[in-house]
Amino acid sequence: MEKKQHLSVKVTPEVYNLLKSDIGKGKISDFVESLIVRELGTSEKRIEQEYRECYANPRMIKEAKQ
Repeated sequence: MEKKQHLSVKVTPEVYNLLKSDIGKGKISDFVESLIVRELGTSEKRIEQEYRECYANPRMIKEAKQ
């Protein structure tokens, strides 16, 4: 199992109670992690996307060869 880092986030009691009731206590960390991955993507996915964008642009290819 991969070792996880700790992250503290402050939320209002209303938000915490909503998370606890809708997501479930003990599942909030996994929920937040899934949202972050969905929004930001993994490093590998971001690098792949940047390569695709670079090689789709002929000007970028020309600049890379210089």
